[in-house]
Amino acid sequence: MKVISIIIKDLKTVLSDKQAIIVTMLMPLILMTILSVALKGSFIDSGDNETENVNIAVVKLYDEAADSQMFKTTLEERLNINLSGDEVRPEEIFFEDFLGSEEVLKLINYRVEEENTAMELLNAGEISAVIILPERYIYDMKVNLLTPFRNNVNVKVLTHPDKNIAGEIVKSVMEAYTNTMSSIIIGKNVLIESIGANDLGEGGYENIDKVMEGMTSMMEEVSINIEDVTVEGRKNITSAEYYSVAMMTMFILYAAGQGGRMLLEEKDNQTFQRMVIADISKTHILAGKFMTVFLLASIQITVMMIFSYFALKVKWRDINSIVALSFSTVFAVAGLGVFIASLTYRTENYRIANMFENIIVQVMALLGGNFFPIDVMPKLIQKLSFFSLNGVALNSYLKIILGYGLADILNNVLILSAIGVLFTVMGVVIFNKEVSDDAKHNKIKTAKA
Repeated sequence: MKVISIIIKDLKTVLSDKQAIIVTMLMPLILMTILSVALKGSFIDSGDNETENVNIAVVKLYDEAADSQMFKTTLEERLNINLSGDEVRPEEIFFEDFLGSEEVLKLINYRVEEENTAMELLNAGEISAVIILPERYIYDMKVNLLTPFRNNVNVKVLTHPDKNIAGEIVKSVMEAYTNTMSSIIIGKNVLIESIGANDLGEGGYENIDKVMEGMTSMMEEVSINIEDVTVEGRKNITSAEYYSVAMMTMFILYAAGQGGRMLLEEKDNQTFQRMVIADISKTHILAGKFMTVFLLASIQITVMMIFSYFALKVKWRDINSIVALSFSTVFAVAGLGVFIASLTYRTENYRIANMFENIIVQVMALLGGNFFPIDVMPKLIQKLSFFSLNGVALNSYLKIILGYGLADILNNVLILSAIGVLFTVMGVVIFNKEVSDDAKHNKIKTAKA
């Protein structure tokens, strides 16, 4: 009963604080709604049966006529070779045989623009990517396709930062083009080596352009398979699902921050001393703070799940897994709250709790993937994310949404439980050390008296 009285008193105090309600309850709901809508284009929606075509712009920095004349002159002067008939045309290969192919047209709509115009369209979000064909592109490609030499061709692909999926599609399509052209060039090299090995002389080169035309017909058979592969029982994460979980696992950390002030506030308000006089043990007081943070974090999770379910259409799936994971998560947060409360009480300074809320929570959120998906973060941060309890919880909630069961997240549930036990034990040790120091101080005063 003593612990229950402490819990009721603390919950009334916290829930009557308007600023605390805004930070812990209202702010995450606002943020998850804004981020879900604003970053929708960065996530694949598994409910979409068709892939919307990606709009891109192609920039030509080369002069086709000048490049072709330069190549013809170079070929005649250096190799003494005159091309007969229709020579290979790299521009037709890229625009007609490749970008104009049936497979690519299913994915990409392209337009040719000047560089400045293309960049303006990209920045405005009207297109998802810009492909820049460099200066001397035609010349270098003809050298690569029709001579024994190999020139570097640096084709740039610029993507819009808010359209990651569309950007990946464009990059995959260009990779398919690069691989096909590499196969053609390798075939050309084999042909030229055969001519040299068999000592066919200049006559062997006379119809190389027609042979290359046959090779470039490979472009018509380029197969680009960019599919949303979904394992049975699994689904893709949408922006609403991701940021509902991200904001939830981040803002429950503020419950630990609020709990971190409670012991020192009790002492400053003289209620701590009155509870001791009323024969309420300090163990009961600490247990009351633990349960207050536990219940506060539980209320946060419940409110955010209900809101995301009805407002953002997030399906939380396996209830048993959700309950087990939520219990271990709030247990870890409560343990963290007790640890911070003990540190704050021991130092008799609110700076510890303030630093946790203003700095440490932000660092934990960054490491845990609450701001950005962890797979797009640097590898160092990806490795460190395992050390943030919010990161472990976020990863586990997403797995449940993807269709995984309790067995698949059991390790994370145990990790969160262990974190809760560790922080609780550390908090108790720190708090009891303070009690021992007080007792020792009182004994010294008594001896002097």
